[in-house]
Amino acid sequence: MTEVELKFDIEPGAHRLLRRSAALAGAAPVRRRLRSTYFDSPECELAARGMALRLRREGRRWIACLKSGASGTGGLHAREEWEHEEATARIDLARFAATPLADLDHARTLHERLVPVFEVDMVRTTWTLAPLPGVRLEVALDAGSVESQDVRATLSEVEIECLEGGADGAFELALQLMEDVALRPSAVTKAERGYLLFTGAARQARKARPVVLEASMTPAAAARRVIGAGLDQLLANEEGLLGSSDPEFVHQARIGLRRVRSAVRMFRDVIGAERALEWRREFADVSRTLGSARDWDVFALEVLPPLVRAHGDGALGRTLARRVARRRGVERAAGRSAIRSRRHGRAILELSRWLAQDEPRPGAGAAHLVDFASELIRKRHKRLMRLGARVAELSIAERHHARILAKRLRYGTDAFASLFKSKKVAQYHQALVTLQDVLGGANDAATAARLLTELATPESFAAFGRGWCAAHAEVDPARLEALFGELARCRRFWRGKPRPAKPAPPIPRGPAPHP
Repeated sequence: MTEVELKFDIEPGAHRLLRRSAALAGAAPVRRRLRSTYFDSPECELAARGMALRLRREGRRWIACLKSGASGTGGLHAREEWEHEEATARIDLARFAATPLADLDHARTLHERLVPVFEVDMVRTTWTLAPLPGVRLEVALDAGSVESQDVRATLSEVEIECLEGGADGAFELALQLMEDVALRPSAVTKAERGYLLFTGAARQARKARPVVLEASMTPAAAARRVIGAGLDQLLANEEGLLGSSDPEFVHQARIGLRRVRSAVRMFRDVIGAERALEWRREFADVSRTLGSARDWDVFALEVLPPLVRAHGDGALGRTLARRVARRRGVERAAGRSAIRSRRHGRAILELSRWLAQDEPRPGAGAAHLVDFASELIRKRHKRLMRLGARVAELSIAERHHARILAKRLRYGTDAFASLFKSKKVAQYHQALVTLQDVLGGANDAATAARLLTELATPESFAAFGRGWCAAHAEVDPARLEALFGELARCRRFWRGKPRPAKPAPPIPRGPAPHP
């Protein structure tokens, strides 16, 4: 069977708020202790194939379970699940013969290689609700721990499983719960947490992954795939941002969020202009907060060290480094608070609900996806090249605008790249990335000058810093002209603007000629 559920992280201190939520009123809670052992080979063969095999003890019962398939988007998980009750604390693999386990290499000897890889010990409190005819949902609050290799991690989750009916009922219930308690949609399963402990691997920041579209898709279907890819990147990095000080999580979470907002802009006519604008506004605060945290990370790691070396006062440099470190901590904490906020969780849930809905049937005259993509990229390219045509006279504000246009064009190119010839796309993409990097470096220097004013440095250093930043914010017009020229010379990979249809020839008047 297919298990469909929404998964959320919840702060341990918010459990009481969940239990008191009006959405759960009238449903009697059931409390059970569950202990599960997950099995795999030492090389993690099952995990590599997207499977998780566990044996769970529920009172006096033993339940063996296999789950298979990738996790969903925006906290919605839909995975294949097979369960069997066992007489003892032993998994009979023969009962999973008709599952993906049978497709593993050397499946017949799998039982010889299986070892316990981690354990989950938790107390589960469940509520069963039937809010509408044909809809039955189970809300589960899981509190406990995941343990492997003598390392333990706290577990605090909420799951809403669809026992009967579609996923929309689960989304509606989740939105009601969010009126009373902050829930953060999560793409991380218990198995993923356990495998990190077992392998001893550190969580890695997730970079953007290529989006694969088919020319036969409608723009609405493409919108769901592109937006979903950005949302996956955002959620994958939120987990690391909350639990790690690695600045790469801030960077990649911010990129994921920017890709979501950019895709919403690209597909606003498909989504609906009013709804698209509302989504962009809902994510704007988190975007600004992560942007500020990223600015201070870049300042600390890429700007301050060479600036201090150029100035030559090591003692002052160490003092400034401590001040910057404190400011980075403040900005990182603000980013974490924004991610944990009820507003952010609700915005992700609303977006995820739209992604999970069936696409409406296209009406007559619906745009062909390649034409849709070509028109968007063509317009964005034209706007950017208008500025490039007078690059030598661009003001700082116009250069900043050019950087934004280049970024939007790059996101559009990335989103639709799979629809066009890869060699042409690659050449154009590289020229665009080079231009964006140069404009971005100048913008980083301008941002650094602004941040310097917040550090209360001695005037001598402040004056030196202003000059240093101004020098690095300047871009040689000849170099910019060359970069714009290189982009202009790239062969167009998108379709040209359709030509208007020729008018039909006029119908001759008068009597028909004799043969």
